[in-house]
Amino acid sequence: MIRSSFAAVTSLLIASICGPVYAQGPPEPPPLGGPPHRPPFHHVLEHHAERLGLEESVRAEITAIAESSRAKLDTQRERLRAAHEALRGLLEREHPTEEAVMHQAERIGQLETENHKHRLRTVLRIRALLTPEQRRELIAIQQEMKRDGGPPRRKGKRPRRYGPP
Repeated sequence: MIRSSFAAVTSLLIASICGPVYAQGPPEPPPLGGPPHRPPFHHVLEHHAERLGLEESVRAEITAIAESSRAKLDTQRERLRAAHEALRGLLEREHPTEEAVMHQAERIGQLETENHKHRLRTVLRIRALLTPEQRRELIAIQQEMKRDGGPPRRKGKRPRRYGPP
């Protein structure tokens, strides 16, 4: 009798704790690449072009820089994806050598650094097109986005992801 009462109470306790968790379903995975979703720099400028007072010629130049950058990043991402696949291949071996694994890890780090530098160069090229007043207003916009939890969301939709799927 005591055992069945204990089992019943334990079952109720577990159900009351775990039930809501299971009812919510699995948690959404974080975006690939780390921190919370942030749109590319040029998308922020595009969205706030009127507030920033961007002329059409500057907007066109920003778009050209962004498209050129995206093409190069796509190539770099493919190289990075291939480097990760090579590392997985090494790790799937029965006895991978530490030297080979560390060499591949170093290569991946170099490719990630190249990508990061490329994105920074793109941001700097675009920022150079802005006036000091526009840069100050852009900083204010970015602070508002940070305070408000990110970029504005499209009604009824999840935010776009601009990184690899």
